[in-house]
Amino acid sequence: MFSENNFHLVGIGGIGMSGLARILRENGKEVSGSDCEDSPIVAKLRAEGFEISIPQSVKNLPKNSEVVIHTLAADSENPEISAASERGLRILSYPEALGEITKNKKLIAIAGTHGKTTTTGLIISACLNAGEDISCLVGANLQELGDKNARVGNSEWFVLEACEYRRAFLNLQPQILAITNIEAEHLDFYKNLEDYESAFVEFAEKLPTNGVLVADSREPNLEKTIAAAPHFFDAGNALPSFSLKIPGEMNRRNARLAFVLAELLNLDSEKARAGIENFAGAERRMEFRGEFRGAKIYDDYAHHPTEIQATLATAREEFPDSRIVMIYQQHQISRAQKMLRQLGESFFDADVVVIPNIYEVRDEANSKNKISGKDLAAEIRKNGKEVFFTENFNKTVIWLRENLQKNDIAVIAGAGDVWKITEKLLEN
Repeated sequence: MFSENNFHLVGIGGIGMSGLARILRENGKEVSGSDCEDSPIVAKLRAEGFEISIPQSVKNLPKNSEVVIHTLAADSENPEISAASERGLRILSYPEALGEITKNKKLIAIAGTHGKTTTTGLIISACLNAGEDISCLVGANLQELGDKNARVGNSEWFVLEACEYRRAFLNLQPQILAITNIEAEHLDFYKNLEDYESAFVEFAEKLPTNGVLVADSREPNLEKTIAAAPHFFDAGNALPSFSLKIPGEMNRRNARLAFVLAELLNLDSEKARAGIENFAGAERRMEFRGEFRGAKIYDDYAHHPTEIQATLATAREEFPDSRIVMIYQQHQISRAQKMLRQLGESFFDADVVVIPNIYEVRDEANSKNKISGKDLAAEIRKNGKEVFFTENFNKTVIWLRENLQKNDIAVIAGAGDVWKITEKLLEN
């Protein structure tokens, strides 16, 4: 843990940054923060007593700050980072800070393209139910953590969801590494699948000589990563049956991976199993939010073709006789451009698809030859789906109010700000 006492977090409203803020404060540190705009995460942190400034400005940086930690979305041109540099303060990225706070712990890192948040939540639930007083940080709020995403415990173990974007997880030194799966992703940074896979190989190579990689060898694109690990435990050989609260085949695979991790930690088997089976699910992972005129409304984080397919397959398994309406906001123009055909083919289990827009990240503001939500809707329509392009959130809410029917299942999905549609639809 850091020797310094006063921290300022730039981009504190990010889910990972919010967890880091909680961990720092639970370790007795003073924490302030800022972000570009208000959000439910910012509101929750404020309710917990954090001082957060909106928008970002030089004046937000406290005079007594010693360390500035920033989200990867912020760069040296950010006014607060620039001011910290001028004052000679220690400046760390979020991944670098994670490496610092976990370096004296036995780290269990859960990585992969899909399912890492849920898998992390499952092993957290198993640990806590079995009496293992872990520290942890996960990419969603969990009921098991008091509707938060981090905790500080007395155990030597630290459970962490490890993000591969920009090779961020290479700042970590895990004792146990679990990988859910490997598929081409983040192609705004990685050149191709081979480049993406190489990051996981490097991560496995960081395991100590007594370290263990846990994965299902039946998953594709894992061979090189498995070969790079000093020891490998094949979760594909562990086939216990579970009675889970969270439905879907992907979650059943996640549960098997979590159970193997519980065995490696020598947790009480029955208590660990009960923790896995009673796991309530992560925020925005097929999260039930309420009803609108008899239609059930769910939020989901899916933003990749495989995740869309898995979410819709779960909805179809759970509600085989209902009309499934997916409201989908693609995250990043670059991802849409490089995966347009795969995205178009991903809505097999939806009866109706509604596309409001594509969420642009800051780096895409000046990009040329942009594709739009209308283009994505046209691609989905090629696969025989009933698709509506609604242009923006207000028109989408109007469409939903006019077209949702009793017993419909509406899944509002994406990694951007599409959650605002849910809020608008259910606000009254």
